[in-house]
Amino acid sequence: MPLTNDEVTELARHAVQRMFNERGPDYRFPFDAVWLYVESGVNIPGTARPHQAGRLLREGWIETTGAIAKAVSEKRAGSSTPEYRFGHLLVKRQVPVAALPVAGSKRASDLLTRLQLKMDSEGYVVSVAQLANFYLAMMTSPLVILSGISGTGKSLLPRKFAQHTKSGFKPVPVQPQWSDNSDLFGYVPTLSPEKFIKGHLIDSLIEALDNPEKLMIALLDEMNLAPVEHYFSDFLSVAETRRRNGGVIQTDALPIELPYSTDGQEDKYKRLRNIGLPHNLRVIGTANMDESTHSFSPKVLDRAFAIEFDDPDLTAFATAVNGSDEDFSELAKLIGDQRNPISVQEARATNQELFDQVAQMLQEIQDILAPSGIKFGYRTRDAILLYLHFWRQLGLEDIVNASAALDFCLLQKVLPKILGSGDTLADALTKLKTWLQKDRSVDVDGGDVTEFTGPFVRSLQKIDRMAALLEVDGSTHYWGT
Repeated sequence: MPLTNDEVTELARHAVQRMFNERGPDYRFPFDAVWLYVESGVNIPGTARPHQAGRLLREGWIETTGAIAKAVSEKRAGSSTPEYRFGHLLVKRQVPVAALPVAGSKRASDLLTRLQLKMDSEGYVVSVAQLANFYLAMMTSPLVILSGISGTGKSLLPRKFAQHTKSGFKPVPVQPQWSDNSDLFGYVPTLSPEKFIKGHLIDSLIEALDNPEKLMIALLDEMNLAPVEHYFSDFLSVAETRRRNGGVIQTDALPIELPYSTDGQEDKYKRLRNIGLPHNLRVIGTANMDESTHSFSPKVLDRAFAIEFDDPDLTAFATAVNGSDEDFSELAKLIGDQRNPISVQEARATNQELFDQVAQMLQEIQDILAPSGIKFGYRTRDAILLYLHFWRQLGLEDIVNASAALDFCLLQKVLPKILGSGDTLADALTKLKTWLQKDRSVDVDGGDVTEFTGPFVRSLQKIDRMAALLEVDGSTHYWGT
């Protein structure tokens, strides 16, 4: 008689306990390693195995580290899969001192974990590490790009985040004919100079201005159907002018073309005159990277976090277990908090050691890539450092460990700059692969050991694919590999 689902779960619990007894509290593992600790002679159907990770995760037997491991089962040996550690039922961990309290006793990592379970219960498959990465990208940058193949949930992620955090949400379908900023910001018709044709972003701007404590998300759906730098360059330029003035985050004025006001009459467009970019507005763009769309210019990539959805785990299923109706609005409030640092200078006082570690590692990568003509500047470095600042201050080590956090940054801010052909680039990719897979947990020279020990598996996988494409086609690129 086949085992019931509850019986398989009970076997998995016992297997995790046996693994803990044999391996100790610090062991990291892919979930399929659990089945190696099931009593011999017990046959567990393959169809009953994948969703057990979600059950044990919710019960506290295991936790994700945010890193990637290699599967060990015979059928999936060597394939990439999430890495786990033992959960709070087995290991009592101390709350990091740097973690900021959210909503009283709640912490951001706890809220993100429960939000991921809520999304999972609604049939949306996203790992807690992916959700945390999306969240940190919004904490760091006014623009986040979600790229990848169709049908991976790019548009649904910001929609669900806005829904569950009680944020404002405005979808903006981008059209192929957009060639300037008038479609976003509006324009004054030549033959009717007293009229204003409202652009698609105006409602989001006004809602963000009227509700400064509320996060506003504008979704540019299929944003690269038109050349992004043609209709969006003014937004990017204004976003670069963010500064703090008397505790308030301000920017230069947005280039909104408005009718001239008439003397003696009320100015209908007073709210829109000389307004800057609201601190609580986030623009999320989705992009399908194929022959029908446009690639991103360096100006766009430099100012955005580009998250790629190109490797869906087709063996993962949502559990459809009822999630709680918890209020997650504190997560949105954190993003829109004007006290958040907007520059490395503001965050440096509490992160000097962290920033020095990461800056040195970025310099090493720069030295590897520079001979092939690929370089990145202070803007890229500072975005990575701010991302890691928020990762540490919010106590997200529980769900994304240090190496996984830096891995996300390298994948999203450095590797998209790699493009080209030739032996020099091939040599650089080989050296970068060696750097990414180096074990830094022990310093052979006797120096300080960094907490970002690696290997950086997500970036390694991308570099492997880019190198393979270079060998076959003679040239390579980041997108779609």
